[in-house]
Amino acid sequence: MRTKKIQSKVDFEKDSLGKLLTRMAVPAVIAMVVNGLYYMVDAAFVGWGVGSRALAGLAVVFPIQMFMIAWGSMIGMGAAAVISRKLGEKLPEEAGSAAMHAVLLAVFSGIVFLIMTLAAQKSLLYAFGATEGTYADAREYLRALQYGFVFVFLSMVGFNILRAEGSSAKAGMGMLLGTVINVVLDPLFILTFDMGVGGAAWATVLARLFSTAYFLYFLCLKDKRKILSFNMKPSLRTSGSILSLGLGNFLGQVSVSIIAVIVNTSIVLYGNDVDLAVYGIMSRMLVFITMPLIGLAQGLQPIAAYNYGSGAMSRVRGVIVRAAAVSTALGALMYLLPFLAPAFTMHLFSNDPAVIAAGIFPIRMALCALSVIGVQILGFTLFQALGQSLKTLLLSLSRQLIFLVPLLTMMPLIWGLDGLWAAFPAADVLSAVLTVLMVFPLFTGEYRKRTTGNTSHRRAGEVA
Repeated sequence: MRTKKIQSKVDFEKDSLGKLLTRMAVPAVIAMVVNGLYYMVDAAFVGWGVGSRALAGLAVVFPIQMFMIAWGSMIGMGAAAVISRKLGEKLPEEAGSAAMHAVLLAVFSGIVFLIMTLAAQKSLLYAFGATEGTYADAREYLRALQYGFVFVFLSMVGFNILRAEGSSAKAGMGMLLGTVINVVLDPLFILTFDMGVGGAAWATVLARLFSTAYFLYFLCLKDKRKILSFNMKPSLRTSGSILSLGLGNFLGQVSVSIIAVIVNTSIVLYGNDVDLAVYGIMSRMLVFITMPLIGLAQGLQPIAAYNYGSGAMSRVRGVIVRAAAVSTALGALMYLLPFLAPAFTMHLFSNDPAVIAAGIFPIRMALCALSVIGVQILGFTLFQALGQSLKTLLLSLSRQLIFLVPLLTMMPLIWGLDGLWAAFPAADVLSAVLTVLMVFPLFTGEYRKRTTGNTSHRRAGEVA
């Protein structure tokens, strides 16, 4: 297999960095935004067509869904980092081996999680907050969703493999296809066929199935560009490299649930139900706002990984600077609306005057460091691309677990509820400073000499 057959229409070594970043990041940004809209649309149709109790059932299953997304992201992002780096090192067979390992990990994980959730369904749902009133809807939703776990993992892995080999537009279209199908099937199953909350789950499963078929078509058949290496030998080292490089993504996404528990508990102590509603709105805004920043980081990853693998450190530095500038500008732009019109922003989510009034200060305070929030996201994605798993893990955990958890615990003790809201920008700034300090050695000129060596001694097919 030749490298030029895998690279598609982009040349990571010669195309201008601005052009590369635009072509790789824009489809990823669109895909991430669309993926965020998907969850809101799913919940909206359940609320309209089934009722509030069904929404509570979805809320019970939501942590399980997020765990699945986190696990799929770990495999997909880890594989993308390995694949791009191997292509840059002119080792296409090792890139193909990594891609095939990721596919097999996705299938194996889907089967294992299906068996586990079938065996412990009732206890699992009650552990995540199900009651006698919500258990039936939660069980109905999970029962259908379980059979799509394999497709959830495969669709995420397929998206990341295509993105890593340079086909970012095709990757984005695959994600968009799944979302469109889900939006079409939701009202059909729920409103027309009266399938209830299970209809929403089956719409999700079929949407993931179509996305998986789309990705596998391009990976295995289209234009004879077969990056998947079907004659590879299973390797624990390759699988370990993929999972270790993707571990930061997994822990970073799982930590969102931990933060929510801490904030909810603190609001019970220092505030009331209105403040809890404000946080419910703000948390959704934070997740949605970070999605285009994650998409930008995904666009950076294959460019940095490929050029790092080929030894072109000047291009790695150049794309870092460009991505950081775009991220800072994008974050500042997204803060304009909550800063200039906080009441209007709150009104987009609620028409309760008490919630709107109570949310003006929190939304301004908690989101005031949006201009630097993307720096940390770019940082751990960058080290993931360079194969630095420990640095990836440290930065991925820095904002939410290393800084935000202690700040959420200490600052309300001094300033009450205001301290709770102020903890968010404080953690954003601290994690950005840590990221800059860790990335700075890349610009010294000695980094590659100190951290990498001759890779020619590796055996064929071995992926480090």
